[in-house]
Amino acid sequence: MSEADRRRWEDRWRRRSHDLPAPEPFLLRLLPALPPGRVLDVAAGAGRHAVPLAARGFAVTALDISAEALRLLEARARAAGVRVAVRRADLDEEDALAGLGPFDLLLVIRYRPPPEQWHRLLDVLAPTGAVLVCTFGEEDHRRHGTRREHCISRRELEAVLAPRLRPVIYEVFEEDGRVLEGSLWHPAGLAGGRRAR
Repeated sequence: MSEADRRRWEDRWRRRSHDLPAPEPFLLRLLPALPPGRVLDVAAGAGRHAVPLAARGFAVTALDISAEALRLLEARARAAGVRVAVRRADLDEEDALAGLGPFDLLLVIRYRPPPEQWHRLLDVLAPTGAVLVCTFGEEDHRRHGTRREHCISRRELEAVLAPRLRPVIYEVFEEDGRVLEGSLWHPAGLAGGRRAR
């Protein structure tokens, strides 16, 4: 990420309202299907998901580019009486995840890693680990003009996650007028539960 982009994210977290929105409904619906254990919350921001997951007993590591966002996250975790490990890192850098893992779950919400970032993330996923993804879909780009680089598609996910992982849940849905794609991926040999649709 460029230095200009880094500054933009820091400024964004300093300016925006610090009310923490509720966790993504797709994540809440899938909580019973998630493996217990260690979670890496990618692009965690100020803890929208990290803090509630830690309160439910998950061992969460929050990863974000913004020091300001992580400062807010740590304050929220203290106020909630939970512990969340934090790592400020730029996933464009080769050693961004050095020393981390293995994780039982990668949580990627409202973020779209490019393929080279996916490879780094999968390197810290445990052999039996799962991946949960929920972000803007291609239809949101067509309807609302969301930048294409922020939108995800099943085809692209399969290109980076298969053959190691298979989708056991794949949904395209509307939330507050936006079109999202949410999915849960398990190791190919262990995939169970509901079939992807």
